[in-house]
Amino acid sequence: MSQWISRFPIPKIYLSFLLLWLYYAIFSASVLALLGFVFLLVCLFFQFPWKTVTKVLLICGLFGSWFAFQKWQQEEASKHLVDSVDTVRILPDTIKVNGDSLSFRGKAEGRMFQVYYKLQSEEEKEDFQQLTDIYEITLEGKLASPQGARNFAGFDYRNYLKSQGIYQTLTISKISDMQATSSWNIGENLSSLRRKAVVWIKRNFPDPMRNYMTGLLLGHLDTDFEEMNELYSSLGIIHLFALSGMQVGFFMDVFRKSLLRLGLTQEKFKWLAYPFSLFYVGLTGFSASVIRSLLQKILAQHGFKGLDNFAMTVLLLFIVMPNFFLTAGGVLSCAYAFILTMTSKEGQGIKAIARESFIISLGILPILSFYFSEFQPWSILLTFVFSFLFDMILLPLLSILFCMSCIYPITQFNFLFEWLESIIRFVSHLSSRPIVF
Repeated sequence: MSQWISRFPIPKIYLSFLLLWLYYAIFSASVLALLGFVFLLVCLFFQFPWKTVTKVLLICGLFGSWFAFQKWQQEEASKHLVDSVDTVRILPDTIKVNGDSLSFRGKAEGRMFQVYYKLQSEEEKEDFQQLTDIYEITLEGKLASPQGARNFAGFDYRNYLKSQGIYQTLTISKISDMQATSSWNIGENLSSLRRKAVVWIKRNFPDPMRNYMTGLLLGHLDTDFEEMNELYSSLGIIHLFALSGMQVGFFMDVFRKSLLRLGLTQEKFKWLAYPFSLFYVGLTGFSASVIRSLLQKILAQHGFKGLDNFAMTVLLLFIVMPNFFLTAGGVLSCAYAFILTMTSKEGQGIKAIARESFIISLGILPILSFYFSEFQPWSILLTFVFSFLFDMILLPLLSILFCMSCIYPITQFNFLFEWLESIIRFVSHLSSRPIVF
């Protein structure tokens, strides 16, 4: 396969850039994207021979057909909606309880639904908070279409759910029966396993330590973290909780070193990395940034480095996750990865890290402005300071404490997280408001 990939008619980074314009021209029906794609094709004719251009056009045709097919599938699914639902299978790791409000994602009739329910008693609330297995519930409820953006350039909940393969919401009025069930679906079983890990952490670790453990290890931030979530967001450093390359690199390296010490060869590890990657992706809720990072890590093991690695990751994401670039998280994840790829060879030491943080903050500014219309200048300095704390200290510490909790939960480090939150509150009071564009 690597030999076939090496025969690409033009550099892989050029091809991925060209296909990205084609992607948005089809999925977003953007005239600007279409004009950009046509302009790049004209440049292609001037820079490469006809034979090369013909091969590129063939590849564009294949990917364009795939994009068009995915777009058609989305439109068909949004047109042919179901009229009623009687039973729903709960995905346990999507359960969220906020006061007497319950929400989760459920499967029914081969479709995914965003489900809402008003809890009727404290006992029922406790049951759902402790639920970890896969359950099917028999219910009475009302289906509806998700709301679009209410304000100009506001958050479009309908498009967000559409990018997740969800086209209807279900509001439950009554639950008449609830039965545990088994499943052969790997995704559903990983959802249950992730939920078990979250509930285990909440049972055995105090607040706020448990929120940092579920956030940094599993990508799960619960409703009781809402206040701190807003503070981290206002300071422009909420991305510290976004599972990405650092977490993937940390856990993949631990897994590799453990197997090598047991006597496995590097070649055997390459193949064992695939099931481990699937397992880890499931434990993080199939996070877009984790999938991107794992693809890059696996491609690196097969000899793809630098821009070739990034370009191949983009091409694979077009195939395995066609909706990846329709979400702000997906775009930001790839943007950060691209900027890191371009700046990774600029030296080492504190000065190099500071320069890299500054370049990343400026490079990502146009995309942040487009999606969120604001920028926090303090985020440059705070990212530089807190990324070291989160990635080099908290992530290894919490990983060790989580593993040891099977024997005995060590909660004495909770004061560190209380101090951290006090510092965040203090900095929030000192800092200026974000610049709104």
